[in-house]
Amino acid sequence: MIKISKDIQFYGYTGFLIIVLAYCIVQLYIKSHLPELGWTVSDWLINYEDGGFKRRGLSGSILFFIQDSFGIPLNTQIFFIQSLFFIIIFYFFIRLVISKKVNWDILILACSPLCLLFIPVSIFNSGRKEIIVIALMVYFVTGRITGLKKYVLFIGFIIGLFLHELFYFYLPFLMAASIVKTNKIDFKYLGGLFVTSTAVMLILFFYGGEINQGQSLELLKQRGIELGTFNIFTYNVVEERKSMIEAYQSYILFGAELILMVLLFFIFVKKYIPQKLKAFKIFTLISLLWVSPLYFLGADWFRWNHIYSVLLMVLIIAAMPDNDQKTVSIEGRFNTPLLMIMILFFIVFYLHIQYDSSGNSEEYLLQYIQDKISFLKI
Repeated sequence: MIKISKDIQFYGYTGFLIIVLAYCIVQLYIKSHLPELGWTVSDWLINYEDGGFKRRGLSGSILFFIQDSFGIPLNTQIFFIQSLFFIIIFYFFIRLVISKKVNWDILILACSPLCLLFIPVSIFNSGRKEIIVIALMVYFVTGRITGLKKYVLFIGFIIGLFLHELFYFYLPFLMAASIVKTNKIDFKYLGGLFVTSTAVMLILFFYGGEINQGQSLELLKQRGIELGTFNIFTYNVVEERKSMIEAYQSYILFGAELILMVLLFFIFVKKYIPQKLKAFKIFTLISLLWVSPLYFLGADWFRWNHIYSVLLMVLIIAAMPDNDQKTVSIEGRFNTPLLMIMILFFIVFYLHIQYDSSGNSEEYLLQYIQDKISFLKI
């Protein structure tokens, strides 16, 4: 049997990630030039021009300013922003892996459909504002901690709250990242982050207006943006809650998928970094409780699962021993059983996303599967 060196194995893994990244960027470009644009574009276009100060409105106003100043179309700006942050995420993830003594178990888990492969599997929902908090996290834990990194994390997170308030529900991950990287609790820094971000959330809650004040769609049309029927400005919370109740089977499955991912991470921590197991249990409990309001407030459970899983994955890798060698350190054998679990998980999640995006139609899903099988037979 031919033995492949660890360097070659890692180059193959990196090449796979680059292919995934390239595919995502191509798909984002195609989506950004469709006649009617959807969620991944509309989310960035919430603005202060329609009704003044509101939740998530900072990004749209900045994009409007750039369009007015330099003539760059809004859809082009959003495509470049999405591509830039995905490149940052993949670049620093690869650097993080190189800097640690990793194994194939964590590399396989990183490619689960709730972590990195969520992006191509759910490309119609990828590229929304959570890519900023993920990029901040993976940047912060890669390499040594500097004063600049601490400022970037702090200021980036606070500004991010004006882009999307969901950042606040993942605050425990950034605080834990600081503790993991410095091996101490910096009460001044973490306390400042907590107090400042909480104050911003209170400001948004009491003084932030609704996302759509009635003129947003017209303003965007004047700026060359035509949105599809379903977008952030037509989102109806009441109707969404009704749909969630009617599609309870799908949401039960979303919950089960997150539990499976957390369980797999638990098994990994127990096996490879048992000294961190107690901290992992405590953090998981706190973080799940902290993020739980999102699952009540919004219907995008697959997105919440993705953000939670990918941040947890990054945090676990950051907690692994440093690699002091000049070469890649991949310990242990390739875990074929775990790969089979991930492939099965990928198939189930992929079909689940098709089912969910079709309005939870079993008929659509069965027809979709039948069409794919018929195509493969040709």
